Amino acid sequence: MTDKEKFLSILTYEEFDKRRGEFKELSMSDKDILEHASKIFGKSPNPPEELYTILPNGKRVIGNKKDYNE
Repeated sequence: MTDKEKFLSILTYEEFDKRRGEFKELSMSDKDILEHASKIFGKSPNPPEELYTILPNGKRVIGNKKDYNE
């Protein structure tokens, strides 16, 4: 069984996490691998609105502008 076939047989993220070392050489540019990965990894339930913000003074801060006073 190839690494690709092993990866495609995994059903949960937990199973992948236990065996992640086996899949380091897989190419995420392979369409089948990419589609399967998106199924087992899922999406973040609460993605942030902004990862970081650049304030008018040029300073970069993590989060939204409203969290910082200038």
